[in-house]
Amino acid sequence: MAKQTNTSSKNVKKKTTGKTKKNSKNSKTEKKVNVKKLKVTAVIILLVGVLLIFSSYAWFSHNLNVRIKTFNMIVSENSGLEISFDGINFGTELEISAETLIDELVRTYPNNTSQWASMGLRPVSSNGITNHNSQYFNIFFSGNGVQYPSLDLEDGYIYTEVAAETERREYNSYIAFDLFFRNDTGSPVDDNVFLAEGSEITIDERADEEMIGLLNSIRVGFVKIGTTSLDASVNEIQNVRCNNNCYSLIYEPYSTAHTNLSIERALKYNVNLVNGEYFDTYAFKRPGGPIYVENTVSGSPNLDMNYFELQETMTENEIDQPLFTVPNGITKTRIYLWIEGQDIDSLETDSSGADLEISLGFVKDTAGYDTFNQD
Repeated sequence: MAKQTNTSSKNVKKKTTGKTKKNSKNSKTEKKVNVKKLKVTAVIILLVGVLLIFSSYAWFSHNLNVRIKTFNMIVSENSGLEISFDGINFGTELEISAETLIDELVRTYPNNTSQWASMGLRPVSSNGITNHNSQYFNIFFSGNGVQYPSLDLEDGYIYTEVAAETERREYNSYIAFDLFFRNDTGSPVDDNVFLAEGSEITIDERADEEMIGLLNSIRVGFVKIGTTSLDASVNEIQNVRCNNNCYSLIYEPYSTAHTNLSIERALKYNVNLVNGEYFDTYAFKRPGGPIYVENTVSGSPNLDMNYFELQETMTENEIDQPLFTVPNGITKTRIYLWIEGQDIDSLETDSSGADLEISLGFVKDTAGYDTFNQD
């Protein structure tokens, strides 16, 4: 019996020893797994850190959510001026949306190159057309965001590209479309077209201060392309080209408005911003890179002038100046709406999302016609 007990005891010990070894192996495996988990966690934390720093530069980020709630254009009734998306169906008011520009317009204007921002507007940069034979704005964007040469996340740099508008796009960073003006008042000279009083771009009243900073960076661009006769064919109207006389203009509706947050952030780049005072914007003039982030801030002494030039705009105080002239006939133009990333008010913004409401009115004078009649 004693022998059996001892044998039994041995077996137990052996079993116990075997189990201990197995547990020891499991423990080592668990430690390895835990080490891997820690490494993975560290990588995730590092990536999150990169994303947080990346998103702090509004103009290079992809997480902005500035949506268009309503967008309409109107012209004064009984002025002899009408507007159209396709050069066929004219009226005094147009509602602008992805449905009208992307889904419906192709039926009557097959080769239109409308751009819509279904995922929200994101900052880009533009100084208008580059020559009088171009009907498209040069729109610059940074597709890859901020890149860093080392893990210490210093000396971030970007490369920029020029957007191509060779086809319709529903998911873009900005909005662009053709707009036709029909003028049939019979004026012997070209009539002036102005932005009407009451034209405005407003933001949801619940928007935070960062979003209001983006509102202050909004731009509206106009390209006057050319004019054809009132009885021209649809093909002639829709395919009007520049003929080396295209003209562009940029409207800046909030040129002197700066939030306290924008003022505070600008100081980090040695830029003194004063609410109520105009501040120059230097937009991109050519693509390329690398351009270091610290050398991209408008107004900064480090601004790299190899890539930037002063953006000339018509401000809200100059709304009494004409946008362009239209003779008797049908004039083709192109309209742009974007957030100007080089505007000082879009510096270091992380969007929480907001809706914009846009209403642009056009009014035409008949000064030339009236003068002619008096003579």
